[in-house]
Amino acid sequence: MKLKLFYSLSVLAAVCLSAFAQIRFSAEDPWLAADGEVLNPEVRRIDVSKKKAGRIPDLKPSDWTVAVWNFPAWNPGGKHIPELAHGKTLRLPLLYDSSDPECLHNGVYYYRLSDPDVMDWQVKWMREAGVNLVMFDWYPSSSKEAFDNSPRHRTINASIEEGFLGKTETGGKPVKTNRFAKKIKFLAMWTNHGGAWIPKGTMEYACENFLNQPNYYTIDGKPIIIVHAAGILRDEHGGDGGDRMETLRKWVLAQRAIAESYGHKEIIMALGAIHPQHAKGFKDIGFDMCFTYLTPANHELETVTPIEFYKNGKKASEGELHEADYETVMIPSMKTFWTKQAKVWGARNYIPTITMRADWRHWHPQRLLYYHGCTPDVYADTLEMAKQHVKEVGGRTFLPVGIWTQIYEDEYIEPDVKYGYEYGKQIKAAFGENRKRD
Repeated sequence: MKLKLFYSLSVLAAVCLSAFAQIRFSAEDPWLAADGEVLNPEVRRIDVSKKKAGRIPDLKPSDWTVAVWNFPAWNPGGKHIPELAHGKTLRLPLLYDSSDPECLHNGVYYYRLSDPDVMDWQVKWMREAGVNLVMFDWYPSSSKEAFDNSPRHRTINASIEEGFLGKTETGGKPVKTNRFAKKIKFLAMWTNHGGAWIPKGTMEYACENFLNQPNYYTIDGKPIIIVHAAGILRDEHGGDGGDRMETLRKWVLAQRAIAESYGHKEIIMALGAIHPQHAKGFKDIGFDMCFTYLTPANHELETVTPIEFYKNGKKASEGELHEADYETVMIPSMKTFWTKQAKVWGARNYIPTITMRADWRHWHPQRLLYYHGCTPDVYADTLEMAKQHVKEVGGRTFLPVGIWTQIYEDEYIEPDVKYGYEYGKQIKAAFGENRKRD
């Protein structure tokens, strides 16, 4: 039975006061650029059962790696779309599939990301925006003892294996290449949370199915392995006693040895999420780089409001709402966080991520994030800020510009009915001049 959570009235009032600005798309009330160009033509949802994506631009040499994270959970059988559709729809993605009854929730059609036609649209829009790397969340195993390609997360992994790589089934025979080999680079982050683990057999599967692909992302010829949750990894592979970090060091070395047995003489072992104050110990045991999946608001700048949750008229639990305005809190928070990480890892070994927004108010029971105010024009300023930061600290020209598909938490870049294609246009404008021409 679905558990329904209710805000207390005082907190609900506080939340309502924090609504961010709306942009209306209409012919009668256009949003104009400085030169009079209409930036918000009316947008219509695209039915993938009736319209194909068409030509996808090939990769071209670039000064920048412009990356997006991809949370590929949007398939029937998973929990996210039903909960979203019956809870809070937030922004509605442009794509839908009217031919698939399993994609219909609460009167609204969504899409199946494991459908190659849907993935074609996503990659087409990424490439048109100038994105040249997609970084998928991949959930390795629901078993701690032996790799099982996580049946619990099979609807997520299917987007990568069937939608992107073109396999006939998830967990099936490895393919030698994929239809996006000349279109976009990719990598699969080992997402070890939410009941997913990294048991023996994970690196073998990654080498056979992902690192073998011609468009798997490398730096200086070295494939990147990103492990999402450092603390969970330590708990899983650090042992029960003694020097847990030394035990984890041996695990890191073992992963390198497995990769080498598959022909990868060197790999880059990276973390996907850790706070700078906890990072040095992981760097010391052999992790080469660090990313940030979602850059958090500075706790000294954000507003924290206690929340009480009620069930059947009785208080069931307590939590906190962590709220941050984008321009006054998130932008300075990102700069501070990135600078601290660069001091630990070195500027070229820390890859900053732009956090666009976050809205967890409809689902997370203890810690609700609500980062608001990142409209397309503010996002454009943030892209310029991030580029300047990378140049100032001497970092790699490598920037994840947000999460492409996180519909559930309102953190996504992909085209939608509220902002249309505006976020992609801002990415293209920010990085277009830095692209090398053929």
